[in-house]
Amino acid sequence: MRRSLLALAFLGTTALTPAPVSAAPVVAFVAGSIGVASGTALAASAAYASGAAFAATAVGSFVVKTIVAVGLSALASSLAPKPSLPPPAARMVNFAQPVSYAEFVYGRTRKGGPLGFTGFQNGRRYYVPILAAHPIEGVFEHWLDERTVTLSGEADPDVSNVATAPIAGYGRVDLFEGGSDQSANTGLVSAFEEITNAHDFRGLSGAVIWAARPPQNAFTEIYPGGRQWAYAPVIDGKNNIFDPRSGARGYTNNAALVIADWVVSILGRGVDWDEVADEADVCDQVVTNADGGTQKRWTLNGTLSDDQTYEDQRAQLAAACDAFIYERTDGKVGFTVGRWIEPDLILDDADFFALELSQGQWGADAPDEISAVYSEPENSWRETPSGTWVEEEKPLPVRDEPQLYMINSHNQAARVIKRIVKTKRAQYQIRATIGIKGYEILGGRGKGRANRFVRVVHKGLGIDQFFEIGELVREDAMTFTLVANSVKKLDFGFDAASEEPKRPSFESVTSDGSVNVPANFTGAAQDGGSLLFIWADQDAAFRQEVRYRETGTPYWVGVSTTQSTDRILVGGLKDGVAYQAQIRNVSAAGTASAWSPDPPIEVGVITDSVAPGDLSGFNLVEQSGNVVLSWLAANDGHYFGARIYRASGSTAFADAILIHTEYGVPGDGDDHVDPQPGYAIFSYWAEPINGSGVAGTRIGPISVELSIPGP
Repeated sequence: MRRSLLALAFLGTTALTPAPVSAAPVVAFVAGSIGVASGTALAASAAYASGAAFAATAVGSFVVKTIVAVGLSALASSLAPKPSLPPPAARMVNFAQPVSYAEFVYGRTRKGGPLGFTGFQNGRRYYVPILAAHPIEGVFEHWLDERTVTLSGEADPDVSNVATAPIAGYGRVDLFEGGSDQSANTGLVSAFEEITNAHDFRGLSGAVIWAARPPQNAFTEIYPGGRQWAYAPVIDGKNNIFDPRSGARGYTNNAALVIADWVVSILGRGVDWDEVADEADVCDQVVTNADGGTQKRWTLNGTLSDDQTYEDQRAQLAAACDAFIYERTDGKVGFTVGRWIEPDLILDDADFFALELSQGQWGADAPDEISAVYSEPENSWRETPSGTWVEEEKPLPVRDEPQLYMINSHNQAARVIKRIVKTKRAQYQIRATIGIKGYEILGGRGKGRANRFVRVVHKGLGIDQFFEIGELVREDAMTFTLVANSVKKLDFGFDAASEEPKRPSFESVTSDGSVNVPANFTGAAQDGGSLLFIWADQDAAFRQEVRYRETGTPYWVGVSTTQSTDRILVGGLKDGVAYQAQIRNVSAAGTASAWSPDPPIEVGVITDSVAPGDLSGFNLVEQSGNVVLSWLAANDGHYFGARIYRASGSTAFADAILIHTEYGVPGDGDDHVDPQPGYAIFSYWAEPINGSGVAGTRIGPISVELSIPGP
């Protein structure tokens, strides 16, 4: 074993390295990593303890076994579509299953979740979707199915708080955010005797929702999916993320703070909080996007699930902010977010036990163009291809579409795909075996921080280039395998005005599955107390529904056609009563258009539409200040009575008022006494009417002057 230590000391001298180094810390570190020198003065050193801690963690590395550092070139291979990485749209549902995986939400994203409970009571479907396995900051937007809704401030759990038409009044959403003082939902407890105050969902975030049973004619309008709404809100996620810069915990989507929380809370590993603070400052730097606006440099917004491997989680987090993640020499997990850091570590001929250099940019994995699939807020927060970065125009280009679901910014996606295409089309790639310089890569920047970039000066191969570490593998205590790609400082620069590809545009359009509203809807009275409703010809794929009600009443009555037509007759209505009516189209699948028009049309019912025959013998006689009017009704079965009108001081009918309706029988004489109308010249008219009030020909005027009697 002494020979091993001597060999390690020798490797730490200037004999094999191009610059003076301090051998003792390296020797102690490596000695600790392989467990030698126990009980000696060497074992008492801090470097020995660091080596022992590193060895304990590196063997079961958080990446895979012996991989101790990984960068974007290696991460990019994990971003291709695969079943274990569900897209955002796959999470916008509520599903019931015996076992559900815990989901962790960072930043702002839209998602649904598994059902923690569902049951039916009092004409309502109650259900409890679980949004996250931890407390959250809150909901940014409420989504029921594919529509955003607003909630009222109604506190009563038995009263609807959904305020958005047409579903207002039919449902309630009560959010719970997972706090330590969270109590059971009172509405749920009162509705189900099996639910008690112990069912508080403490530590979980979600919502208690009920959806009421609607009228049959409004079902498809309120529940277009044919069942209760899927609740998939836009939420601001984990709210207990530690920020070493302030010493406080709270909500943030700062990429460095999110990765640190993932390492500590999910992996159960340690981080150096000073390093995290420095990286968090980089993430908070402001950059300009193609729209001319500004945004934080690196944020993370999305969902991780326990059914994903740690490697998939790491790839999504790190690739979204171009992070380099590594095992620190103190056993903690370190990382740097995307940026250029001028390297001060040089690898030369003597540092390589073996070296394979590849030159050229034309491998099968080298894309000519690239477009990221990211989460786009303007596309309902669904997975969306970014604008395309074209590295080289070709008739049949090699295209890459990495999945970057933790990104919800087009500008950030564009910056990452530039880095991916540059690293996949690097001028040089090296695969090498190196010695204890691997430890200098992991801790050479001081305070245990790794070198993400190195300068390779190899006289034998004639290269002097900067390289970015893609993967560093610890083969044993003294040997590392290194994979690195050549890189330029310009690869990390980004001018949004000239380099950000044109982002997709999203317009609100009427989908092919929409149902049009019937046009030109009118109604007309028919004999026998019926109404005939008519509308423009419709597509044969639709049938029509008409609803009607007496004006001033709240309850609708519906009738439906069996196939597409342009009219329907409704009978059995009250004579002389006004009715309101609306129409809509319904597809074979039950999808309906809106009711139209709004406000409804209004039509009066007329049982008899035929006017009666003319009156004859219309006359008047004055009797002691009274006016006696008489006439003869036509012998016509439509005759039902006569209306009497009077005007004072005028012979114009426009000045007349209706003073009486006298009901009579056909062919009979009739009369009416106008008692004491006053003292003036009075003119009278009469018109026959049928039982529905339809008038015949008016006759008159006949006039009389009533004077004040003399003394």
